[in-house]
Amino acid sequence: MDRDRYSIYISNVSDITDEDNLISYFSQFGTIESYTYFPKTPQRNSAAVIIAYGLSVDIDSIIKNNQRKKFDDHILFLRRTLPCTRPAFERFMSSNELVVSLDKLNNDKQFNEINIKKYFSKYGKIVSCRIIIPFRTFLIGFIEGNNVDCAILDEPHYYNENKLILRKYISPNRIDLFRTHKNLFDKNNKNINYSFSEQIRRLKHIIEALQFGQKIQLNLIKYSYDNKKIKFNREHNDDSMKLFIQLKNICNYMNKDIEQMKEKNSFFKLMIEQTQGIKKNIIDLYKKKIKNEHYRFNQLKEVIDLFNTI
Repeated sequence: MDRDRYSIYISNVSDITDEDNLISYFSQFGTIESYTYFPKTPQRNSAAVIIAYGLSVDIDSIIKNNQRKKFDDHILFLRRTLPCTRPAFERFMSSNELVVSLDKLNNDKQFNEINIKKYFSKYGKIVSCRIIIPFRTFLIGFIEGNNVDCAILDEPHYYNENKLILRKYISPNRIDLFRTHKNLFDKNNKNINYSFSEQIRRLKHIIEALQFGQKIQLNLIKYSYDNKKIKFNREHNDDSMKLFIQLKNICNYMNKDIEQMKEKNSFFKLMIEQTQGIKKNIIDLYKKKIKNEHYRFNQLKEVIDLFNTI
């Protein structure tokens, strides 16, 4: 049994909320086998709790009926817990968008928007389905983030015996908005005294999410451009010049977007290099201190030996 299917993460808990009262409230929806409470700290701006329910508990109903519920003047945010094997940004950020792609390239024309929407509609209402790479990769937009988590938890998925790869999509704009927020990746972490290596690890998670989001965004822009270009080539009328100008503007916007993304990548690369340099300096300093302490110890030993001979 996958325990993640029966666990929920509740965040934004008020610091005045009594732990027992909160657990008592959620126990009315089913048997709670265990829970872990994370109190508010200087590094965590609000308390949180992970609740593991027993079998036959309708987690979807709990999330739907209590999402954004007001509890002690705080609005609670609920989501499923994903396995630790998933990318960090998927586990610690919610999204209602899911990237679906074939594991291997093939010429299956049935792998299209209509059929892929039909397949994943069992997880909830789909509000959009965008082509990233024709007959290979799609971006599905659900009405709720819980739909995305349920689809991921049901892996592996197959379509016409072809394995599907699922990834949660977080837009680069959202990642850029929260990249300086130190609470972004503290959701399931009990150890709040962040070490130097922990800060580097969290920075790598942000970069991983940003790079994946930028890759998807670039492919979406490319498909949009290619699609408009095909339409342009098919049309031979008075509107051709107008369409050409529109395409040229799109190219200009694409170039600007690419340059901005390059600048962001350079910024994160510089941050990693700087942190690695600081780490090396700290290590060298401690090595020097240890060497000095050894020297002082040897001097003291010589003095003691000298006194013993008198």
